[in-house]
Amino acid sequence: MCLEETFNKAASYLQTLASELSSNELLRFYALYKQATVGPCKIPKPNWYQVQAGQKWEAWKNLNDMSCDAAMNNYIQELTNINPTWEEDAKSEPHSWVTISRLIKMEEEISDIDKTFLDWIKEGHEQKVQELLDKEPSLINLMDTDGLLPIHWAADRGNLKIVELLIKKGANVNSQDGDGQTPLHYAASCGYLDIVRYLFSIGALPIKDNNGMKPKDVADVSILTYLNRM
Repeated sequence: MCLEETFNKAASYLQTLASELSSNELLRFYALYKQATVGPCKIPKPNWYQVQAGQKWEAWKNLNDMSCDAAMNNYIQELTNINPTWEEDAKSEPHSWVTISRLIKMEEEISDIDKTFLDWIKEGHEQKVQELLDKEPSLINLMDTDGLLPIHWAADRGNLKIVELLIKKGANVNSQDGDGQTPLHYAASCGYLDIVRYLFSIGALPIKDNNGMKPKDVADVSILTYLNRM
């Protein structure tokens, strides 16, 4: 079996182990996968508030000019270190793709009484978001100090129902933040295929941000195939 075939087999099998791996291990595999399939990291560093995207960018960038073949070999070797019998085990595992880049969000807890509208969105509390919007519809256009609107945060957090709710309440699907990024940029960078599909279905455009990057340029590897068809 050639290197690329073994690598693809390893990448497929790794998805069955994703829930058992630490965040650092997931980041390492993510970076090696990007290096092997795309090459050295050439995209701009995400903004500081894009925590998950920033961690993934750092892990990938730290591989510097490692060759694609070396990245594949490292990926295979690190999987072998975790499970020496993975090739045999893979024969009995169904093939699936589950993104390995969704890291646990570690944020300081805020008491309910102190939470803002955006805090409820970040936590994915659909009912509370609905209640607040019913009372104050203008919240739909509430921009935080970093230039993000509610729909950017909803897309970043991967909550399709809240994204749909915000759209129904009048949010602009092509809203751009202070850096020119749209909800599509956020959903794509985190690998939220359900949100990416929904945004395209209601008219989202592959707009370039202030750095000239389209959503597919910052997308998680798990949805690149889909975006390249759009």
